[in-house]
Amino acid sequence: MTWDEDRAGAVVRRVLARVDVPPSRVDPAAVVVAARRAEQRRRRLTVTLAAATVLAIGLGSAVALGREGSGRGMDEVIDRPSPGPTETRAVPTVDQVRVRVSASPAECTSEQYDTPDDAYFPSLGAVDPSGRFLAGTSPVGDWRKKGFRTYLVIWDRGKANLVELSRAFQATVTAINSAGVAVGNRWDGENRPDVPWVYRDGQVRNLPLPEGYRDVQPVSVDAAGEILGVAVGSDDQAVLVRWDAAAQTPPRVVADHVGNFLGRASDGTVIDTVRLAREAGGIRISRPGGGTVVQPAAPGWHFRRDAPVQGDWLAGTVWGVGAEKSSPAQWNVRTGRLTVFLGLDTHRVDTVVTDRNGRLVVSTPRQGWFLVGPDGTARPIPRSLTGERQLWRILFDDAGRIYGAAFDESGRQWPVVWQCR
Repeated sequence: MTWDEDRAGAVVRRVLARVDVPPSRVDPAAVVVAARRAEQRRRRLTVTLAAATVLAIGLGSAVALGREGSGRGMDEVIDRPSPGPTETRAVPTVDQVRVRVSASPAECTSEQYDTPDDAYFPSLGAVDPSGRFLAGTSPVGDWRKKGFRTYLVIWDRGKANLVELSRAFQATVTAINSAGVAVGNRWDGENRPDVPWVYRDGQVRNLPLPEGYRDVQPVSVDAAGEILGVAVGSDDQAVLVRWDAAAQTPPRVVADHVGNFLGRASDGTVIDTVRLAREAGGIRISRPGGGTVVQPAAPGWHFRRDAPVQGDWLAGTVWGVGAEKSSPAQWNVRTGRLTVFLGLDTHRVDTVVTDRNGRLVVSTPRQGWFLVGPDGTARPIPRSLTGERQLWRILFDDAGRIYGAAFDESGRQWPVVWQCR
């Protein structure tokens, strides 16, 4: 999940109020500075646009993406594309749909996953397309006895398994496939780059690094175990790299000058972000045989960096349309249609996510959570499922099940799965 000082600070304050803090030689200011540096490195790696980058998808002839981790279909060998012509499309028009808030709440059932005592406040990172495996990371539950460490948490059909990520002060999971192979990064607390890792057959091991590159982050793993990652060179330019399923040798560079990775189609087409003139943003479709299509953003479009393309859809918000500060919005990558849902106000907070069927889950500060259909029907999600606090990181599997987190009275976080219709 994205670094959030307010929420993290609130959690720490709640915990420290209930425990006796032992003497420590750790300099809190140094820890904060180091954590911020780590987050800055992640942001520089995963997005080359400005923090408020504007993105769009209006592909016309674009392919639809599947998903295995962040992108399904890495079953073909891809070579570095040769330079080819670049086609720039027009800025798409915006369609408006008026939201109709239903008096009846969404019909939802929920299941709460167990979390071992050693894993406190687990942070969800990825779910596999089938929904069997859910992955996250967690600091140790009792750091006074065991010291600072981080666990990889893998839920297999709801049952949690803990794997220690050695020498990890912080860690993230970026993708997991239907065989339970997970990838991510860990940071040892020192002023060094994050280390990419792969979890397979109950073991965590470091991924070999591409020669001449630093700040390497895995972004996707397919059903066969092949991994895509983004690496930054000494010139601060990002490239796309690929490890084979064995991941025993350094990866190959398969695409140059990539932005924020959004997904990869089964034919090898890579979709990422691109910066255009006057700091505007857009999306770039790079075909494996060479040639690219660039689609500029629609005015006011904002994109959440940790929300990948889901099937044909990408969720975000549009500012400056209608009476709201920001409205939920959705791009269809197959048709290029951008739809803005007027009547719900996210107040410029990008808490909008989508599933593969085009349904939106939208959080509004004043009205709570809604399940929004393509026709604009918005049904409240019962507060008994979401609680009074904001949910942390929303994930979907291919069946449309929603994965998030709930809190008990002590402030402890628990993974919860919702099925809403």
